[in-house]
Amino acid sequence: MAPLTKRGPGWTPNLDHVRAVSYIRQSKKREDDSKSSPEAQLTKCEALITARGWDNAGHFADVGKSGWDPNVVRPEFEEMMAAVRAGHVDAVVVFSLSRLTRQGALEAMLINDELAKHGVLLVSVEEPYLDTSTPMGVAIFGLIAALAQQESDMKSAYITATKETLRAAGSHVSGMAPYGFQSTREARGELVVVKLVPDPAEAPHVRDMVAWATDGVAASAIARKLNESGVPTKAADMTARVAARRARGKSDPLERTSWTSSTVLRILRDPRLAGYAAERQGTKRVILRDDTGAPLVAHEPIVPADDWWRLQDVLDARTQVVKQGRRSVPSLLGGAGMLFCGVCGSVMVTDRRNGKQLYRCNRAQSGAVAGHGGLAIDMATTDDVVTRRVWTRLAAMDPEDPADVAWLDEAARRFAAQQDTFERVAELAAARTELGHVREALRTLYADRQAGLYAGSVGDQMFRESVERLTAHQARTARRVTELEAADTDAVAIPAQWTDPGEDPIGPGSTWAGWRLADRREFLAFFVDRVTVAKSIGRGRNANTAERVSVDWAEAPAS
Repeated sequence: MAPLTKRGPGWTPNLDHVRAVSYIRQSKKREDDSKSSPEAQLTKCEALITARGWDNAGHFADVGKSGWDPNVVRPEFEEMMAAVRAGHVDAVVVFSLSRLTRQGALEAMLINDELAKHGVLLVSVEEPYLDTSTPMGVAIFGLIAALAQQESDMKSAYITATKETLRAAGSHVSGMAPYGFQSTREARGELVVVKLVPDPAEAPHVRDMVAWATDGVAASAIARKLNESGVPTKAADMTARVAARRARGKSDPLERTSWTSSTVLRILRDPRLAGYAAERQGTKRVILRDDTGAPLVAHEPIVPADDWWRLQDVLDARTQVVKQGRRSVPSLLGGAGMLFCGVCGSVMVTDRRNGKQLYRCNRAQSGAVAGHGGLAIDMATTDDVVTRRVWTRLAAMDPEDPADVAWLDEAARRFAAQQDTFERVAELAAARTELGHVREALRTLYADRQAGLYAGSVGDQMFRESVERLTAHQARTARRVTELEAADTDAVAIPAQWTDPGEDPIGPGSTWAGWRLADRREFLAFFVDRVTVAKSIGRGRNANTAERVSVDWAEAPAS
């Protein structure tokens, strides 16, 4: 802006020599051709100053600053008022009074009083009848300020109502898209909602984070990996954009925002990764549900819903993740939580010695157990023994044998639980928690009434309405819990080919041969609770490897 000249001693008003400044404000930095854009405001204000024959002493602009929020600091406005108090200004020109403030007549009058105290005129381009040098002008000034506040309040109420409607429809309603996503608009009935879709540049990093976390990698380690790979955060990308706008083409080096464990966890916990609509509760986002209690799917997922629910189990420590050592190798039983040492009961891990793959006791070499020795067993032989015993018992199933029937029933129950998505399990837990909260709210309501907090006819009416509302909510939630619990107990039969595997159930072309390692592990977990390896009697060719392996068959958990 042009330099301002301070009034000298003996200054007297001179309307032929008025130092006028313009004040520009816009809530959002949006350079367009609208009449309220910063460029348009400045052009109109300077035109008025020229038409009046005043000296253009410069302009002040607060772009991206609200005129409604009293907590927002407007640095250019404060600088202008400092110039007014210092005697550098004779007139302030605004495009409209709403650009000066939207906080209502009182705030506008206070600003005008401050200007008048220093002999400064306030002029509006859009309101030429505004003349604060006369009582009528001051009255009109107050009326215009009140209308500006009313317009702002109505606009705020409309925006709030619209956001609530869109939020209920699952739309992303405010702020930039979360990391991994970009936003797009689509019509849903009479609404146009903002749908989140995977961002081609960011979504692959999110999938990597999900895979690492599911495998047991800590959030801090994931953040370290991302920083070492130079992956930018969403905040760093946004900072670069804002800085570029402010610099208007000037490109200065920017400090990169680093990944932290809290940032990683916030991303991994976000239900929107699985396509669910989400709402904020406190510091975290939870799944938005419809009237039936079912999750509302509103966005295009980055990862499948089952993978996201499985990840939540890992993050909540509901799923044990086995970390492999440097000498460990992929195996069927190692790390699956079912292979144990028959001497000390410790879990057995994988090992490789002299090119041979083994299972060994995790405590065998520590000396913690006297007379333990180096308990190890050939991996391939152990895997083959356990696998063939399971398939052999399945092929020899006797429908009249109670033990066989109970064993198959438990395997079917586990299969049903595995086939059922993690989503239903979490939904049932959430529904039970919600039901408990509703019942507690009802108890509190009755206790408050007993304490006399709902006295009088109005209080009695409020009490009855609250009881009706909570009772209806309790009934809906209880029905949902019953439905989910019923689904949990529905019988799901295991595949027929499992009980009729053919001549060689694990040979070439068999069902087993076509499975991945993870599929094979899941299969064994349906039928086996524990595999125990006893101490070897002989060595080398004389070792009784097969006889060392004992299998504890699956049993239903105690009620």
